[in-house]
Amino acid sequence: MAHDAPVLVLDGPPGAGKTSLLARMVCALGDDTVWFTEPNARLATGLSAPVHPSPAGHTLWFLRHELDKARAMRRLTAEAATSLLISDRNHLGALAYCYATRAEDSLPYRTARDFYARRIAPHLPETVLTAILLVSPEQSLTRRGNVAELPRWKQWFDEGLLERLHTFYTDIAPTLCPTPPAIINTDGATQDAVLAQVAGLLADAGLDQSAQRLTSATAPTTRPPVDEQFADAYTRLGGLEAFGHPFTPAIAHRGGTVQLCQLGALHRDLAGHTRLWNPLAVADRRAA
Repeated sequence: MAHDAPVLVLDGPPGAGKTSLLARMVCALGDDTVWFTEPNARLATGLSAPVHPSPAGHTLWFLRHELDKARAMRRLTAEAATSLLISDRNHLGALAYCYATRAEDSLPYRTARDFYARRIAPHLPETVLTAILLVSPEQSLTRRGNVAELPRWKQWFDEGLLERLHTFYTDIAPTLCPTPPAIINTDGATQDAVLAQVAGLLADAGLDQSAQRLTSATAPTTRPPVDEQFADAYTRLGGLEAFGHPFTPAIAHRGGTVQLCQLGALHRDLAGHTRLWNPLAVADRRAA
């Protein structure tokens, strides 16, 4: 019988806790899991970089990245060593931005939605599970300190944008998922409570052992620093501006070592080569 691992997508507005949840799952599930970090055009170079620096150019890059991911999912989920594939965001992130932004040079929402329907949706496997993590605009701002740490993150602190994102994820996003999503309202919920709901979703999909490992995982008490073995690559590839803050310590994974950050991850193999973590680029990862 062919192996066909489930795909779990975590999506939702900024501040909902997607990356924190992914970090706990990566640490708890270890080698059984392959994951995608949040798509980040700043870490793309050469022919894989956005064709234009405008919001429309970045959105097209995001959608094409999701198309590449959807095409690769069947191969990745067929690997015997993988019991679960996790994705921090998918096409919903690009569609949410197009719906919510008021930037003049943005991609029209209808264009982005049609790209998804015609090009991405046909490639998505039937095993995709989606967890939409909701957060109110007020809670989103509070959790993130109310002020953007870097100038380029300022747009994600606009209350109007956050209101429209909340509307999209509440009313529209559920209709754009391959299967009916789990809707998790994180307002007033602890990280353990949210983790328990996601574990229940995995248990319903037949991943009882993974669910048990998640619920027994210890929550981190402090934000980890950039690990010494990744410090040079982290700085050379853009540092905080490109990666954001680390969300896990350096952890062993399938013979190598990885460290997950807000907007990307770094991988070090047994030969000591450090590269961007990218499950899409099996033999063509960008060396640091």
